[in-house]
Amino acid sequence: MVRFGLVARILLVHPLFLDKDVDEQAASSPYFPLGLLYLAGFVRDAGHHVAIFDGTFCQDESSFADALVREKPDVVGISALQPTRAMALTLSSMAAEAGTVVVVGGPDPTSSIVDYLADESVDIVVHHEGEHTIARLLELVDRSALTPDALHDELGIAFRSNGRLIINPPRPPIENLDDLPLPARDLIDMDRYLDAWQDENGYTSITISTARGCPFGCSWCKDAVHGDGFRQRSPENVAAEVKQISERYGVERLRIVDDIQGIDRSWFEEWARATTAVGSPIPFEPLNDIADLELPLLEVRDSL
Repeated sequence: MVRFGLVARILLVHPLFLDKDVDEQAASSPYFPLGLLYLAGFVRDAGHHVAIFDGTFCQDESSFADALVREKPDVVGISALQPTRAMALTLSSMAAEAGTVVVVGGPDPTSSIVDYLADESVDIVVHHEGEHTIARLLELVDRSALTPDALHDELGIAFRSNGRLIINPPRPPIENLDDLPLPARDLIDMDRYLDAWQDENGYTSITISTARGCPFGCSWCKDAVHGDGFRQRSPENVAAEVKQISERYGVERLRIVDDIQGIDRSWFEEWARATTAVGSPIPFEPLNDIADLELPLLEVRDSL
């Protein structure tokens, strides 16, 4: 594995192209990659140079080739869902040909590690929660120490070594979510997303995450990225983010995209009070199981 810069440069990649995905076009809901923006905010706060390639509104893969030339990354980190696997691997091959270290992560690589490492262009799979793991890999790049020997001791990754597949245990999840920096929304074209939502739906909307994990063991997401332990941000922390969103983007609605909602209904009442206190209540779309709550100054829209 190679090293190019004095400070690690990572290009994080959202491998979805609306022009190539008829299902996403039909959904008329181009939400930005929130998990990738959390990752970007975390590694930027850790002192690394981070850029994002968001394919959503790009025409084709040639724009990714341009980004590789422009950003000259040491590491390319691609976040993948099952529907974007093929494109993720296409971009992985392009990044490998450019001489970068290729890391993939997200829900699909977490549940399908072997499938991704079967592709020779993928150097490392980051499975489960990725902030601390990616930051640690970039520290190794900083020291020119990203070698198979060093990777043997790193939690939360899988890689190939001497023809063998090595899958290390998951890294412990982040317990205090209030410690996370807010998503780096400034690194993508948020106005383009808001304009698209306005054009397609008649209002603007932004996704937020108030919690991670789920305590239940359903087979559909039994090996989810955020694990089986439920963790929730404080109401005050989320209210501060809502205030920032309100002041910067003036959105008309929020959509909560947690793994599960409604476990602690009192949390939503506290969040309503905290959001009212900072003067930034915005209507939000929850799951149906909390839609009967009477929350002051927060319109609950039972639409999912």
